[in-house]
Amino acid sequence: MLFIKKKFRIVIACRANITRSAYLYGYFNKLLQDQYAHARNRIEIVSAGVEARKGSTAHEVVKHVAQLNGFSLRNHQSNPFTRSIMKRVDVILVMEQWQKDQLIKRYPVATEKIFLLTEYLWKGPTEEIRDVPDPTGKNTEDYHEFINIAHQEAERILHELSRQDVL
Repeated sequence: MLFIKKKFRIVIACRANITRSAYLYGYFNKLLQDQYAHARNRIEIVSAGVEARKGSTAHEVVKHVAQLNGFSLRNHQSNPFTRSIMKRVDVILVMEQWQKDQLIKRYPVATEKIFLLTEYLWKGPTEEIRDVPDPTGKNTEDYHEFINIAHQEAERILHELSRQDVL
């Protein structure tokens, strides 16, 4: 008998879906293509914004940073976080505690699948769980901090999902 593994779906959400979640969406997919190609059909990454308007493009700075890191956000269009997305995904990863609180309030049925990005599958000290700061409109140092956190967390999460045989 052939068993087909259900596709594992993750939504990455921030406030407007034009900087942090847009970048992480692209970076997760780049890692999947480059390092986990065997699992590409077993996982789906989507992005959304807790307060997003549909159809906004990614922030110009984050589009440039994505290009420097080997992927494009040229075709990115923001999506608002909806009930449909909530029902369709296995895990909801947000950038800040207020976003987690807001989604839990909006969708209490999803409480068990909503995590801060730095919290999901984390096995270290709880004091290391933190918000992912929004660099939009800030200086280069803030973008560097965001990119470092984004890369570290995406790599950690995919490694752990692979270790748990999700990928």
